[in-house]
Amino acid sequence: MILYGSTTSPYVRRIRILLADHNYQFEAVNVYEDETRKRFAELTPIKKLPLLVDEGQTVFDSHVIAQYLLNKLDLPQPSVDELNLISVVDAATDALIILFMGERSGIATDKNKLIFKLQHERLPDCLDWLNEQAKKGAFETLSYATVALISLIDWAEFRSLYNFSQWPELKQAVEPYAQLPIVKSSYPHV
Repeated sequence: MILYGSTTSPYVRRIRILLADHNYQFEAVNVYEDETRKRFAELTPIKKLPLLVDEGQTVFDSHVIAQYLLNKLDLPQPSVDELNLISVVDAATDALIILFMGERSGIATDKNKLIFKLQHERLPDCLDWLNEQAKKGAFETLSYATVALISLIDWAEFRSLYNFSQWPELKQAVEPYAQLPIVKSSYPHV
């Protein structure tokens, strides 16, 4: 198996954590370099990370890759409740990515532009809901939803994108996993 991705992407990190106890090769892709992006585009029409190639099978998108690996590695399938947790973590992650890419592109990401206004509104709603789920114990095991939450919080803090102090249960939910070798070794870095 070859996993293509970046060392900073929260979506790539999820897959790296899923693959922690399995043999695979990690191929780093720098999407900010034109030549690298061009070569990567030859592998995937959607030009998104991560990308998995396994025994001639190419798998696009972190969700499809996760499902592929859960089946292939005979790992527990997420419940509908867990899939809902993942969807809300994804909404928060996507909102932050849109804001991050806007800023990286030199665009003002204030609430005067609809696309950014929607992200600023979406984030606290998602985090409020996730915080309530954390209070109910939704992240007490290292499930795929917990891995998604860890990846979101660590990435947002690494990029200095968001302050999670208003959501202490989210921070507490990921704390028990911070010292796991795969969590430490996959922490975002440039």
